Amino acid sequence: MHGGWIWIAVPVVVLAVLAIRFYFSRTRRNMLRMRIDLDKTWAGIDALLKQRHDEIPKLLGTCRGYMPPDHEAFEPISRARADYLKARTMQEKSLADIAMAGALEAIFKIAADYPGLKSNNSFIKIRKQNAELERSIEEQQEFFNELVSTYNHRIRSFPGSLVARRAHLEPREPIPNPEMGDEA
Repeated sequence: MHGGWIWIAVPVVVLAVLAIRFYFSRTRRNMLRMRIDLDKTWAGIDALLKQRHDEIPKLLGTCRGYMPPDHEAFEPISRARADYLKARTMQEKSLADIAMAGALEAIFKIAADYPGLKSNNSFIKIRKQNAELERSIEEQQEFFNELVSTYNHRIRSFPGSLVARRAHLEPREPIPNPEMGDEA
């Protein structure tokens, strides 16, 4: 009867090992799925940013028909667009887009001084498209940053940190938020 405990201990240990393996496998799969969701969400944001920046030449062309060609409002937009076009990382693109949003806001305010521009159908259409894109970008960025927060929490907290280390999962950076004064 002294060896009877082994018939209980062995199955308990085997079940514990299987439960741990199942937990780590499921956790790894969920973390990898979150990383894929982050990549997909960023791709959607990137497409919206590209769409907004592709509209800039049309906006500048329309504005140049009403404003002096050397107007000071054109330079920040051109610089922000150039920064965006040479940006490679998510952080660089986001910071360039923050600069673009500010430059666009300035030119839309300046348009009030040019009644012909303000009432131009192309200008009105571009302004409306920009407002819609801005809303979509902000919504997607907010969603992305929430995903980043959840993902980073999971890969940094125990026992998820053990899984993340084995799967070589690194924390992600949130997108800078201009209203919060974020810096890269």
